[in-house]
Amino acid sequence: MKKILLLCFCLLFAFANEELVLNSANSFVKTMSSKPEVPTRELMEKSSAIVIFPSVKKVGFVVGGMGGDGVMLVGSLNSVSDLVPVSMSGGSVGLQLGYEDSSLVLFIMKNSIVEDIKSQKLALDATASFSFGARIGERVSKIGDFNFSSDIYAYATNDGFFAGASFGGVVIKRNNQNLKQSGYAYEQLMNIYTKF
Repeated sequence: MKKILLLCFCLLFAFANEELVLNSANSFVKTMSSKPEVPTRELMEKSSAIVIFPSVKKVGFVVGGMGGDGVMLVGSLNSVSDLVPVSMSGGSVGLQLGYEDSSLVLFIMKNSIVEDIKSQKLALDATASFSFGARIGERVSKIGDFNFSSDIYAYATNDGFFAGASFGGVVIKRNNQNLKQSGYAYEQLMNIYTKF
């Protein structure tokens, strides 16, 4: 009986990781397709890594928090060398209210930033933000949560309502999930390069 339960838990974790990879592929296509003005192909060619968070949830009422899991594709457009599981977490204090669920795509241009994420020491400063979902069928979105330089380019799609000004920070780090570099979900993630 214990062996059956152990097998069930192992299968559950294996499928959960596959779902994260597949959701990341779908989120990348959704996010970047909604922004035709962005030179996606050029960013993909020049970046050292692409970090995709299919769902970053942000909640705030004076004190706020945010978090989500994603994947980092390390390497160039023609040769992805590593698939790294990553997490984003952060907190803030200030005049803020709301709930927001965003998919977030980061193009990282410097190898040193990729190494910082792998060694779990990348911290970003948060600033004021305001974003909302508009009338049914219409999307108005803006991400202003991060103060990025030209070392990182960020694109997002937002759902929900969140308004406020706050002080806080965000940490992006490698997590302990085990992602397979094979299978259906991985193939879909690698196929994003052919869509742009």
